[in-house]
Order: sequence, then structure tokens, then C-alpha cells
Amino acid sequence: MLAVIATVVLVIVLNSHAAAPTNPSALNPPANPVADSIPRQGAILGSASAPVKVDAWEDFQCPYCQVWTLQWEPHVIQDFVATGVVRYQFHDYSFLGTGHSPDESLEAAVAAQCANDQAKFWPYHDWLYANQNPNGENQGWFTQAKLDAIALKVGLDQATFDTCLVDPAKAAAVRAEQAAGTAIGITGTPAIFVNNKLQKLNTYADLSAMIRSLAGPAASPGGSAVP
Repeated sequence: MLAVIATVVLVIVLNSHAAAPTNPSALNPPANPVADSIPRQGAILGSASAPVKVDAWEDFQCPYCQVWTLQWEPHVIQDFVATGVVRYQFHDYSFLGTGHSPDESLEAAVAAQCANDQAKFWPYHDWLYANQNPNGENQGWFTQAKLDAIALKVGLDQATFDTCLVDPAKAAAVRAEQAAGTAIGITGTPAIFVNNKLQKLNTYADLSAMIRSLAGPAASPGGSAVP
């Protein structure tokens, strides 16, 4: 039985955005893609034996999730995942498109899970966040044409990908993960857990210090900084 975890809002200072294309048919390459050298298994990065676990619950339409992905996540990966200190996992909490048709949050999450079936979750994840709608959610941005274009960029088999997109089991799995997130107290995104505790963070220095404290001798000195 999952422990009940108090809900705390993750505070992230929205101080910059990567340039985003205003033409829905154009694609930007990710600025800081997850390096191929990082061990991975599906939506998990890093070693199973890492002393600290970081879980990120996100919606691909969420602008603050984009900030997390572009400004914070690369440093967590560089400083702690690559050094064996953190096991990092992405979770779908695709709620922003609920009640809209199409549900772009759901469809983007399904697309990422279909990329996962071809061992390309992280490249697809990176391309989605690099190409989030700069004008907001639920405006018809993550169309199938865009999702297909990203699939081609990351080297997916297109026919297999398109078949997967309409598999109702994929959408059900995304919804089930969101329900699991709600059950542990998540109400918005990004929700960042460190060793199963939902965090309120203002700076990367806070997060880094917490991880180092939890890891003890396993954490190496130094680290990077974000604005």
C-alpha cells in the first residue's frame, strides 16, 4: 500500500524559454538531449542501485514542465544520474487536455509511450518539449502530423508507430498512471519526488543539496548551476 504523501506545490521560477517555432509544421531540435551514454530502461534513467530516486510527474503540454526539462533536468542527469547517485523516472500526469478534443496531453503521452516501445522514449520526450506550443495548451498543436514528424526525427518505424497511436491500451495505460499519481497526492505538474517525497523547490541548489544529503558519501563534489 502506497504511503500517503502530503501535497506540496513545486515552485519553479519561469525565467526563460527556449525559442519555439511559431509554425506548427516546423520542428526545433532539443537543446540538451539526454546523452546516449546514460543507462536507460524505458522511461527510467540511471542505475537501479542508485541511492536516491527522483520521480518526475509531467504533462507534455505543461509550460512549467518544459522549464523543468530544459533548465533543471539536464543538470540532474549530468550531476547525479551520470554519476550513479540518482535513478530518475518520468511519469505521465496528462491532465491539461482533459475535456478537450483532441486531448493533446493524452495524445502526446501516448506518442511518447509508442516511442518507448521502439526504445526511443527519451529522444521523443526531448523533441516534444523542444516543440511545445509557445502560445499555450489545447490549441491543436500536437497533431498527428507533428507527432509523426517527431517520430521520423528520432528514427521510429512509422507504420508501427501509427498503429500504436490508435491502440486503446496505450491511452488506458497513460490514464492509469495519472490515476496512480492522483492517489499519491499529485494535483499539478511538474511534481518532483525525491525518495518518494513530493518537494517544494525554488532553486537547483536546493535540489542538489537535498540529493547530496540523501546520497551521503555516494554523492561526488561539485555540480552545475542553473539560473
